[in-house]
Amino acid sequence: MLIDSARTLPKEDPTGSFIILAMGMFIEALSLLAANQNQKLGYELFHEPAWYAQAILGAREPFFPFARLRLAPTAQPQTSQCDPALFFQRRTSRVPLLPQPVPDEAAQALKNLAGKWGQQYQQITEATTIARILDRNTEALFEDMNNPDYHDEITSWFRFTDRASRRHRDGLDYRCMNTSRMAYWLVARFPQLLLLPAVRPILWRRYRSQLGLVPTIGMLAGDFWQPESTIHTGRFLMRFWLEVARYNLYIHPYGNLVTNQKAAQWMRKEIKVPDIWLIFKIGYSAEPPKSYRRSVEEILLA
Repeated sequence: MLIDSARTLPKEDPTGSFIILAMGMFIEALSLLAANQNQKLGYELFHEPAWYAQAILGAREPFFPFARLRLAPTAQPQTSQCDPALFFQRRTSRVPLLPQPVPDEAAQALKNLAGKWGQQYQQITEATTIARILDRNTEALFEDMNNPDYHDEITSWFRFTDRASRRHRDGLDYRCMNTSRMAYWLVARFPQLLLLPAVRPILWRRYRSQLGLVPTIGMLAGDFWQPESTIHTGRFLMRFWLEVARYNLYIHPYGNLVTNQKAAQWMRKEIKVPDIWLIFKIGYSAEPPKSYRRSVEEILLA
């Protein structure tokens, strides 16, 4: 299992936590599906987790090994109790959510699952608090887009046209971002518009309208930022996302509320929950556009 150094975000993820989280998610996905086939997945890291954060920041090789995976048949029938269809059902959604609240049964199931993995799940449904959080998210996004390191790294993944989206089959497709091609291109090329007093209120209202109705905000808190904890947390996040899908719910993260230090500090004071590492809207949604993604054959190396 290799990390492609060209497909990481070292300036946004200087601790390497999110790329290690993603690797943990992938390992857990393979483990769950293997169990359905009476196979046990084992893995062994090539280095200590903290090594990868520095390797990603200073990567000189196109690929470097993360873990060696092994499948072995099990003597006793195994079951992950995971419907494989959930892997195709799980989706993020930037389109406005529907007004129905997250059912109590689903909220409790997500809390119980988080607790079993040493994590904490909380929800916010109070409208004025959600409005303040969305405003702070918008402020953090506008600020980050005017940070050269953040801007140059993230906009390299923007896909402004259908042609570009189909050619690359990765990145942030304007369709899935729920925005127009022109607005997407304009903000990417001229981020200073987000700070100009005459234009900022217009762009603020436009972005807020794209977010639409958000009846519930969810948060995950617990061990994450320490490299030795992140693979375990990634395995949990895969199970959490599958559980969200099992209840036909959608999520979409507000990453700037976590990675922007001023916004993260504001959230800790506002919500009074320590160690938040993921903040997201959660609820029911119309089916969002589907991202174009590379085939399995294209991500396997001979």
